[in-house]
Parts: sequence; C-alpha cells; structure tokens
Amino acid sequence: QAEPRARQPHCALCARLVPAIAPLAGAHALSVEWAYAGFAWMALGYKLCVPRKLADAAEWSADLAEKVTVLGELEKGRADKVEDLQLFLAEMVWAVVRDELSVARAVELIAKTSIATREPLQQIFADVLWVVGFSATEAPPSREMRDIFYALCAALEREAAMPRKLLALSLETEAVPPAVCQMAALKKKHNQAKTKARYTITRYNLLREHTEGFSKLVYLLERLASLDFEPRAAPEQLEQTENVLADDIVRLAGFGHLCPNRMLAMALDIYELRLREQEPCLLAKPILGLLQRFPPKRLTEVVVFQLLAHAPPAGGRDAPRAAQPPPPPAPPSRPTQFLA
Repeated sequence: QAEPRARQPHCALCARLVPAIAPLAGAHALSVEWAYAGFAWMALGYKLCVPRKLADAAEWSADLAEKVTVLGELEKGRADKVEDLQLFLAEMVWAVVRDELSVARAVELIAKTSIATREPLQQIFADVLWVVGFSATEAPPSREMRDIFYALCAALEREAAMPRKLLALSLETEAVPPAVCQMAALKKKHNQAKTKARYTITRYNLLREHTEGFSKLVYLLERLASLDFEPRAAPEQLEQTENVLADDIVRLAGFGHLCPNRMLAMALDIYELRLREQEPCLLAKPILGLLQRFPPKRLTEVVVFQLLAHAPPAGGRDAPRAAQPPPPPAPPSRPTQFLA
C-alpha cells in the first residue's frame, strides 16, 4: 500500500489540535490530518461532499447521482485515494450532524454504494463515525447534535448499511447509540469482563489439564516419601530436607495453579501406599508432615470425597442384582464441585 500523501493543516486551529488528536488517530489507523480536521470543520467549508439541505426532490436526485459517482470513483481508486474517501465520508457525516443534510438522504447515499457489502469500506466508514462521534458527543455545541448522530447510526444499522457489531466495536462507549446497544448494559458487561479477567483464579484439577505441573508434583511427592539415606543422615539434615521438599511442593501448587484438593488427594494416595508396605513406616512421616500444613477441614473434605468416590456398591460385588437396594446418588465428580 502506498504511503498516504502528506497534507498541511488547514489552519492554526488544526495545528494546535495535532498533539491531542494524533494518539487517538493512531489507535484507529487514521491519518492525523482528517482525524483532527473534524474539529475544524465546524468553522471550515466542505471540499468533496458539499451538502444541499434545501434541495427539492429533483435537485436531490441530480445531486445524489453526482455524489454516488464521485464516491464510486473513490471506492475503486488505489491506496492514494483512501484519504479522499475518508474525507468525503467525514464531510458527509459532519453535514448530517450539523443538520445540513438529512439522515434519510445520507443513508440513501450510503445504500447506493458498495459500503454495505464490502468489509474494508465498512471499516473505513466506522473509523469516520468514530471521529465524528467523538467530536459530537464529547463537547457538542448542543444536545441536538448528539441526537442527530444517534439517529444516523440507528438508521445505518436499521437499513443494514452497517452491521451492529461493527458499530458497537468501533464507536466510543459514550457514543454508541441506544438503538445499537444500551450504554448501561455495555458498561456493565465491560466492568464484568474486567473484573473476571483481573480476579479470576485459574485452578487445574484434572491431570490432563496440566501434565507438566502434575508430573513435577508426583516427582516431588515421591522424593518426599523416599527420604532414606545411606549412611543414615542426621535428624537435622532429614528435617531440613523434608522442609525444603514440602516448600517446593507448596510453591509448585501455587505457581503452577494446581488444585490444592487434587494435590492433597495425590499425597494421600502415596501415604496410603507407604503404609501398605510397612507399618509403622518411617518413610510416610514426611508425607504426614506435608498434610499437617493444610487446615484440618480441607483435609477432611478431601478424605470424605475420596471415600465416597471409591466406595464399593452396597451389598458387595457378589450380591445378586435383584436383591440390591436402589443405588445411592452419585458422588459429586465435576471439578467445580471438587474445588474448595
């Protein structure tokens, strides 16, 4: 795409507005000249789209055909015509906002072009609406200007000239017309999304959700349950090693966003395995020390869940099915129910 032509500011007012408008124009990939020119149009004339407010039906038909021809040439032009297309659309929208062109005629003009069917042109027009809407809603000379802008956007959406989603995404929150999206509902959804993104805590409960984290957890738990040194280490060294491994397990659960209940369940499985090998088992003592770091209530909830999830059916496995009572309700198995 060719570089946009460099243009000089129309007047001293435009030159003073450049530092304030340039960041806003960059956010929407617009040329600085036509981004701040919207503020100067209040005192400047039109260049490409001269409105004729008092034209009758016959004059408007001729004027409409002329404007459709000019706009069609700008649409088919190369990259060097993009700024002229932006300027034409911006002047048209400003003419509507200043009540120099009716909303119905502006929508009729847009409907006779390919803007309603070509997404790149819709994006250009949406950027134009953003610039004019920002000017018309932030510090409008009168309430009427804001109402006319809302009516224009609503008519564009109603006549399918601009999709509602693009209008809602392109305009400022305060400039979105009520017919496109309710501002109160939009602000509420925006605040909810920000709150969810900032305060939602991710927890991986299933092994397949974070295979690397749970693999490291199994390795550390196995190390903690295998503190058997030859020659035998001093009690102080064993206690220090046990504390280091327990701290590493807790840090891994925190930094890896692992579910603490799942970690406790895995620690209980290894503790049970050690008790099966030998009783009393000195190797199970470090695991018991890790379990004691957690609140007793949480540990009790995990144990009860494990017992309910792995309990054999009533009557034993060999009991006839006809004599079995109705099965009890299934224990909670969804990860969200398992989370504390």
